[in-house]
Amino acid sequence: MKIIEVVTSSDHTKKYYFKIVGSSDAHVETCLLHLARYGYIICVSSQIGCSQKCEFCAAKNSKYTRNLSSSEIREQIELVIEDNKQLLTDEFQVTYMGSGEPLSNYNSVFDSIDEIRAAFSNLRKVNISTTCPDSGKYCFENIDWKRYYNFLHFQYSLHFTQDTERCRYLSPQLMKISEAIAYLNRLSVLLNDTYKVNYILFDGLNDGREKVEDLYKIMCMTKNAILKISTMCEIKGCNLVPSKSFERFSEYAKSIIVETEIFKSDGTDVNAGCGQFYNESII
Repeated sequence: MKIIEVVTSSDHTKKYYFKIVGSSDAHVETCLLHLARYGYIICVSSQIGCSQKCEFCAAKNSKYTRNLSSSEIREQIELVIEDNKQLLTDEFQVTYMGSGEPLSNYNSVFDSIDEIRAAFSNLRKVNISTTCPDSGKYCFENIDWKRYYNFLHFQYSLHFTQDTERCRYLSPQLMKISEAIAYLNRLSVLLNDTYKVNYILFDGLNDGREKVEDLYKIMCMTKNAILKISTMCEIKGCNLVPSKSFERFSEYAKSIIVETEIFKSDGTDVNAGCGQFYNESII
């Protein structure tokens, strides 16, 4: 794998475009964040394209080619570190939330986690963002989770409060919300982890007052979870648009759901924000 381009955001986020040497596959994308609260975070891709087709995501319009191998995932991290020498000593995190659904490629994802954990003693934490596809059941049931105690953190990409809506706007092959929450509640104990339930607001679609009340009911099902409300990053050609009711929705949510935080993506001006991975203009 080699770097074919690096672009830097006004907020200093770096987005990397990689080419797999000797392969005719499309490019792979990774980004490096430096956040005041969390420090350095490397966001990696786990697939070329994406096996999910979320309506608000740039990867929806990309061709899913294949899963990345553990070595290809690891190499993204190694090349970013090589280009940012401070990461040889400074603590950093790795987040599987670039292009691709990590739990649809969980064997390679967890092999890569074990490899980078062994290689970098300054790797502080690994985060996995997932829609909880049906295939994720095999991951949830087969991984030895105790090995990742105090090390692995999950984020559940919920975004809609009804199973029918999630199947329409994210993917038809998803676990039911209640089933996903049950798995994540169990993992929160095994990992000693407070997981996050991610909810991006789309104008006129999932941003009404009644949706806050639906979210309240869902959060009452959770254990050790935080609701994370996010703004939508605009995607060229997407029919969904950011909510005009973001502030009103967020304030009401915070008034009835104690564990609520508000999030805004970094790197949006270089297509490195949430849902912006897979910029085909680089091809």
